[in-house]
Amino acid sequence: MLDQAESQLENGATWHNPEPPENIGTEKDRANCPFYIKTGSCRFGDRCSRKHNYPTSSQTLLIRGMFVTFGMEQCRRDDYDTDASLEYSEEETYQQFLDFYEDVLPEFKNVGKVIQFKVSCNFEPHLRGNVYVQYQSERDCQEALTLFNGRWYAGRQLQCEFCPVTRWKTAICGMSGKVSHY
Repeated sequence: MLDQAESQLENGATWHNPEPPENIGTEKDRANCPFYIKTGSCRFGDRCSRKHNYPTSSQTLLIRGMFVTFGMEQCRRDDYDTDASLEYSEEETYQQFLDFYEDVLPEFKNVGKVIQFKVSCNFEPHLRGNVYVQYQSERDCQEALTLFNGRWYAGRQLQCEFCPVTRWKTAICGMSGKVSHY
C-alpha cells in the first residue's frame, strides 16, 4: 500500500489522508458500541455485543456514580419502582448538585485547567451519578486519574477511568430532548 502511494505521488498525484469510515460511532456501525462512544458507558456493560474501545489516554476523566442524591439512591435500591424519585423535588436535587459542585470542582481544578465538568442526573443505572471532567490536556487528565482513583468521597471509593467523550452534544438524552446533566 505504501509503495502504491509513493508511485502515485511520483506520477504527480496529490496526497491526502484517507477518508474515515462513514459509520464509525453511529448506530449503523455494527462493530463499535455507539452508546459507549457517546457517553463512555453502556447499559449492557461487558455483555455488550459491540466493542468498547477503552482509551489508554484521554482528556476526559469519568468517575462512575460519584454524584449521589437521596432520590437517586432510592432508585438504585429499587430500579423497578421508577416513582420513588417523584418524592424528591427538582429544587432539592439542584441544591444538592450545587453543594457537590462547590465541593469537588476546586479539587479537579487543582490538577489542571478544566474545560468541561458534567454530572449525569440520568436515572439509568449505567449513567446515574457519573461525573465527567474534561481537561485541557491529556497529561492533566492522567494526573487527575492518578490522584483521584481509589480516593474516598462521601463514603464511596472513587473508580476513575479515561473516557472517549469529547463531544458533549452527542451525550444529550434523545428521549427527553434535553441535556441529561446539570
